[in-house]
Formats: sequence, structure tokens, C-alpha cells
Amino acid sequence: MTLKYLFLFSVIVISIMSCAIPLQEGAEIVQLIYIQPKKENCRFIGQTSASDGGMVSGDFMSDAKIYRSTANLMKNKAYAMGGNVVYIQQQFNKNKDLTKTLTNQTMLGFVYQCQGLKQLSLKLNSSSAD
Repeated sequence: MTLKYLFLFSVIVISIMSCAIPLQEGAEIVQLIYIQPKKENCRFIGQTSASDGGMVSGDFMSDAKIYRSTANLMKNKAYAMGGNVVYIQQQFNKNKDLTKTLTNQTMLGFVYQCQGLKQLSLKLNSSSAD
């Protein structure tokens, strides 16, 4: 009986740890870019970072899910700050020396409010392409 509960608890913990971070309503307008935006059109708001995965949870999540989850967290934070663009300054897997898979994804970026930006009309489905 105790082994049964231990197994059930393990399944629940693994399921929770392997869930991708959802994109908050409104945060879909935030664009992640890898080229610094022009100062004429954009106002700097601040710096933010996001990280997802780990040595345990990363083993139960696909590389795509870890990346999408980190990107969603970055967009959520930028949106909460009032931004619509994040210039990704650095992106890395802090566990790269320990494993060949992407068990962790960390992004560091600068948040901007940019005017005259063409917003993406395509809303990505966060539950596809695992």
C-alpha cells in the first residue's frame, strides 16, 4: 500500500515539474529579438531574465518545451514591465557540461517599449510541437 502511494506521488511530482510555463493573456504581443532595437523607436524599460528546467525536471521535458517555457516566462515578465520587445543579450544551458540534452535554458535580456512595430499576427499554439 505504501509503495503504491509513493509511486503515485512520484508521478504527480514528475508531471508538475514537466509542465511548460504558459503564456499569460496579453503577453503574446511581446517579441523576442536577437538584434538590439533602434533607439529612435524604442524606450528602454529594464533588464529581466528567465530560466526553466533543471537536472531533474529537464530530463522529463523535451528541448522544445524547455525553450518554449523559458521564452514564455521571458515574455510574461516583459509584458508585466510594460514592454513589447525583449532583446535577448545572452542565452545558455547552465548544465551543458553535465548532460548532452537541454536540461536547463536561461535567457538574459533587455526590455523595451517600441513604437511602430508590426506585431506578429500568428499566435503560436503553446501545446504543439513537443
